Amino acid sequence: MRGPSLVTAPAVPVATSTPPAEAETVAAGGPVSPGANAAPPSGMPAACDRPWNLDVVGGDGRVVVVCAHDVRRRPIDESAAIARALEPGLDPAREKICACVARLKAPPFVDLLFTAQPEEGRVTVQAGGDDDLDPEFGPPFVACIGTVVATFAPLKSDTCAEPGKVAFIYPVRLELAP
Repeated sequence: MRGPSLVTAPAVPVATSTPPAEAETVAAGGPVSPGANAAPPSGMPAACDRPWNLDVVGGDGRVVVVCAHDVRRRPIDESAAIARALEPGLDPAREKICACVARLKAPPFVDLLFTAQPEEGRVTVQAGGDDDLDPEFGPPFVACIGTVVATFAPLKSDTCAEPGKVAFIYPVRLELAP
C-alpha cells in the first residue's frame, strides 16, 4: 500500500475581488478565504498560499469506502459523491491548520484523516501523528488542529451495493515546509 496522499493547492491561483461571502466557488468547494491569493507570510507553508482541492500528489488518489458489509478502495472522481462529501472539509481544515502554523512551530508534515458520512451531511478532518511525526513539534501541532467538522446538505450515495450508511475515509499527508 502506498503512503497517504497530499492535498495540494491548484497550480494557478484563483483571483477574486468580491467579498468572501460572495466569492467564486473554487475547486475546494467553498468560497475563497480573505487573502487566499496573497503570498504566504514568510515561513508559512505553500499549503496556506491558496485554496485546497482534491488533486493527489505522491499518493494513489484512492478513498476507503466503508459499506455495511464491505470495505474497498475507490479512486476519487471529483464529480462523484465521494468528492462532494469530502470537499466541504477542505476550507475549514486549511483555515485551522494555517492558524496553527501562524501560532506554533510546525512539523515538516502532518497526517490528516478526512472521514465523510454523506447521508448525514458531515465530514470530519482529524489530525494525527505516527512514528514519523517530529517528536518535538508534532504533538502540540496535532493538538492545535484537533478535529475539524464541516456539514453540508446530506447526499444520497449509491457507492455501496447494499442499502445502509456509507463512510468515505481519505488519508492525507500534508507537507508543511515553507
